[in-house]
Amino acid sequence: MRPADHTDEEIIEAGKRLQDQDRKVTGYGLRNELGGGDQKRLLAVWKNFTAQDVVESIPETELPAELEESLNSASQTLLNHLRSMAVRIHQAATKVAERQVAEITRQFKELEEQTNAELRDAAIIIEKRESEIADLKYSLAITEEKLDSARRDAEQHEKEAFQLQTKLDEMKGVESLITRIEALEEKATKGKTGL
Repeated sequence: MRPADHTDEEIIEAGKRLQDQDRKVTGYGLRNELGGGDQKRLLAVWKNFTAQDVVESIPETELPAELEESLNSASQTLLNHLRSMAVRIHQAATKVAERQVAEITRQFKELEEQTNAELRDAAIIIEKRESEIADLKYSLAITEEKLDSARRDAEQHEKEAFQLQTKLDEMKGVESLITRIEALEEKATKGKTGL
């Protein structure tokens, strides 16, 4: 986009010169006065300037007393109506908020009651499990005691069995000795008889 050939101030001055010459300000007239430029932009700048001038030049006038009184009365009525609407809106919003708070409170109480019930149930289950654990520990202790006793008995029986085996082995040796003695005695008896 090409930069503007003329500033807004130059365009406004050119428009004022055209007015001083009692000529209507147009885009082409401004272009001729300035010696170039885009007539659409030139006219847009001029219209913007004159619109501001019109707004600034409107004088402030006072209203007639009857109109001022009617305006004040209408303003008061409107204000009262707005205040009434604001109060109704506030009341409605308050009721909605109170309902929401009541619903949230109700849900919280339900959740709290449910949580407490679950905690009580959990406490009962934990108590049962602890009792079962205590019973199991007691049973385990008795079983370990019986196992120790059985081990001691087994060791005692093993010793006794070893002792009995030793005696049995000794008795077998004595039997063998008796058999040999009897055989010798028999030989000796035969030998005496043969003489």
